[in-house]
Amino acid sequence: MTIALPSNAAAASLGVQQLTSAFSPTFPYLRILRNLISPMPEGHTVPTARIDAVLVCETGMYLFEIKAWRNAFVYRKKAEQAPPRWFLRLHGCKNAREVKDPACQGGRKTAQLRSLLCDTLRLQYFVLLPCEGIELEGVMPAAVITQQDLPYIARLVRNNGRLARNYPLLDEQAIDRTVQRLHEIQGSLTLDDHLRNCRDGSAQAAAAANARAWAASAAMELQ
Repeated sequence: MTIALPSNAAAASLGVQQLTSAFSPTFPYLRILRNLISPMPEGHTVPTARIDAVLVCETGMYLFEIKAWRNAFVYRKKAEQAPPRWFLRLHGCKNAREVKDPACQGGRKTAQLRSLLCDTLRLQYFVLLPCEGIELEGVMPAAVITQQDLPYIARLVRNNGRLARNYPLLDEQAIDRTVQRLHEIQGSLTLDDHLRNCRDGSAQAAAAANARAWAASAAMELQ
């Protein structure tokens, strides 16, 4: 069963369709929420976070960050003293552009949602690339998946969930209660609220960067 919250992202719609097709044969009863808006901790640059899709089924809750990348090669560059940098190179092009690390983004969202839910609920995060023509470098985080991986992921989470002893399985009533809890967490927050927060956060970050640059320039002039 899919609960459609407002979204204009074609890739997100495609990703949810693929999730439904892949998980429904494995889990007779499941719920999917789109564009869940969660509050973030006080002091966070953007006070809200958007999770593209949340799937709740017998074995727990699975979060999906859905990227609209298509017809491209995705790879990372690692550094000893810094997190890996992610790049996207369109097929047929020599130049690549740097993109935000989706695994890092999802980690922060997952940690925040974890703090708002009961400890006995399994919670796992994936980056889903649902569009055609995506090629991944040989060594990527296991959480980064494509459409072709979804049937395997559905079977994997079913088998792991049923074998695990530290997380109880959810019946239909427990799945519905979990979905209700997610609605309570979102409260009156909307997608428009989150988009506005993102714009405000970007403006504040730009102002802070300009202030640092001005201070550095002034300091050099005083030397």
